[in-house]
Amino acid sequence: MPRDNAPTFDNLDSALVEDVENLFRAVNGDGWSRLTQDELTDYPTRQFTGGWRLSVKFSDGVVRRIDVLITPFFPIVAPRTALVDHPPKLTWPHVEDDGILCLLGNSHQIDINNAVKVVENLLARSCRLVEELLEGTIVERDFRDEFLTYWAYDLRQPERHYSLLDARGPSRPIRVWCGRSFTLLAENDEAIIKWLNNRFMSVTKPTIQAGALLWLDQAPLPSEYPHRSADLLELAKKAGASGIDVLESAFVNIPSSVTVILGAEGRDGPGLMAVTIDRPADAIRARRRVDPILKGGFRPDKMSPALLAGRYLGASEPKRSRVARADPQWIHGRARDPRTTTLRNSKAVLFGCGSLGSFVAASLVRAGVGTLNIVDFDELDWPNVGRHYLGATSVGRNKAKGLAEQLSANFPHATITGHDANAEQTIFETPIWFTQADLIVSTTGSGRADTMLNEWHRNSGRSTPIVYGWTEPYAGAGHAVAIAAEGGCLVSGVDNLGMSLFEMTEWARPATFEEPACGVHFAPYGPTELGHVNDLIAELALDCLLNRVQRSTHRIWVARREHLEEFDGKWTEAAQLLLGVDPDGGRTIGRLWPACRCCALANREEAA
Repeated sequence: MPRDNAPTFDNLDSALVEDVENLFRAVNGDGWSRLTQDELTDYPTRQFTGGWRLSVKFSDGVVRRIDVLITPFFPIVAPRTALVDHPPKLTWPHVEDDGILCLLGNSHQIDINNAVKVVENLLARSCRLVEELLEGTIVERDFRDEFLTYWAYDLRQPERHYSLLDARGPSRPIRVWCGRSFTLLAENDEAIIKWLNNRFMSVTKPTIQAGALLWLDQAPLPSEYPHRSADLLELAKKAGASGIDVLESAFVNIPSSVTVILGAEGRDGPGLMAVTIDRPADAIRARRRVDPILKGGFRPDKMSPALLAGRYLGASEPKRSRVARADPQWIHGRARDPRTTTLRNSKAVLFGCGSLGSFVAASLVRAGVGTLNIVDFDELDWPNVGRHYLGATSVGRNKAKGLAEQLSANFPHATITGHDANAEQTIFETPIWFTQADLIVSTTGSGRADTMLNEWHRNSGRSTPIVYGWTEPYAGAGHAVAIAAEGGCLVSGVDNLGMSLFEMTEWARPATFEEPACGVHFAPYGPTELGHVNDLIAELALDCLLNRVQRSTHRIWVARREHLEEFDGKWTEAAQLLLGVDPDGGRTIGRLWPACRCCALANREEAA
């Protein structure tokens, strides 16, 4: 019921307020009231502008107060509930510092047309949660299942830790680089150096030191968090037979600080937590500086790891921090995509990184391809910027090198190299990164280059699939052809100039235009029309890497018929037969890639 100094809900529909309060009368009689402005100040970091307080008697016979709280955006934004009479922080899971109950996930949806039912449901769930917490069976389970959430509570000046570690046991030594703004964790020095050089282009002689990963059989409870050094020792004892040895090994060489990572499995996978132990500060005694690590006359090289660790842990208070996983398994699918390992171990070569190839290259890296060599001899110019992955900051640079540099900075765990060359030069030189590729992609738009690539492919036994991609005028259609070990080679679908024998579109307008300069031609289409073609080529390339394509395959993106008509285009007779009764386009279709006489003859000769 309303009280003095209670919000008036002027911004809400009065009928809605009445319906909500009728609900409270029905479920709790007179045991409710509107929150006063003073009571709302109990939630200073929230945006609550009003709410109600209900007194609920629970199974233990104790009456506890539950607040139903709303923002100015109710009922579009769901209300929250809070347990006013809550125990101290981290006594119960799902209860935040100010008593707010965590009941809804970050992707929850509510029925805004039935706000009263939403309130009723949340109130019932709140009471049910409190009963379960009183009963006690979910307390330890949920603290362990969602340990990363509770570990992050009450972090004081938390440092940022980025992890390239393999998030699993056993306990083991790790390597640590401490920068000004973050700390990088990895299994070895090489991984740290590669990541830093990719991310920041050039890092000279980074200082890397020892660290420790303690893998626990189960996630720690809040009562086990290392607030004291002795707590960290107890966790090390639980981290397998080598836990103590691994912890002590991190203190050799008397570092300025030691990073210890705690790892464990939660409800839906592993998680990592960081603990930092600083070197104890020197103490001034009798006008002499006494080093608490070296006191007693010990030489650093004569101190045992156990003695070193004991002096660090005996004089320093551990600092807890979060760990953000930056390893490939997490970045590409949050460790839930079964394709990640295969793609991570794949090597691809891409020829031609123009308006098509630049986005195909980015898609391959985003999908998780671990090694990519990009080949292009051209420089980025201003007319390219409108439909290229690179922008104005790369104008005047070689496209392949500029693209490799940018993708490396965005995905520093990958190995991406740009080569200022063309396909013909690469085929002639046959460097090892080309001959040992798991996939080759050509988006050069050059019939000559593709013909040479196909000849190399045939002579090398076609063990590596090649995907050729191109677009028709005005991006009315896009093609992706995979030449696999079986089926026809590229020759069966192109003429003597290496140009496609199959066209989906024909145009009344010119297919290309010429700049007011000798030999400079271009095709008029924009980046949005190319989007589907980029995806078509990238998808077929990934299918090849994942061994889903065994025979030569032809896929076509067919633009909407309205797009063709806008630029005075129409379907060819061959396209009409392929489209059948649905000539409107706007879809991907497959087409049998024809057999070729050259490969059939070679196969017969080999068999003979």
